Amino acid sequence: MKTIAVILFAAYAMQASAAEKLFDDELAKNAIAVLRVQKVYARPLLNYPFTQYVVDVRQVFKNESNVNLNQTITVSAYKGQDGVPAEECTIYITRYNVANREFNITNGTIWMLVGGDATNGVSNVERKAVLR
Repeated sequence: MKTIAVILFAAYAMQASAAEKLFDDELAKNAIAVLRVQKVYARPLLNYPFTQYVVDVRQVFKNESNVNLNQTITVSAYKGQDGVPAEECTIYITRYNVANREFNITNGTIWMLVGGDATNGVSNVERKAVLR
């Protein structure tokens, strides 16, 4: 009986370690929040150098803000830069102060991808199966 329990425990441990981690610890260090999301739509903002992304939050990995992020939220990125892709992905966000044009954790006015684009603000993009 002990042998069966040990084998089952080992199999469970191997399966758990084989599962893909859905966020990057290094990217998460610079973010106030780390979220698994699905993009609903994107739109460029007139008179501002941003593209606004409306995303449906699927999972919250980190939230150091006082804001409930278990809902649909708006996140921005600089126009002309890669932002939130169409596929489900993990995003790393911080606050951005539009008036001062700076990333500012305490006085930010909007949510922005870390660094302003997908380079440091997006990871773990879901891969679609390719039909052959």
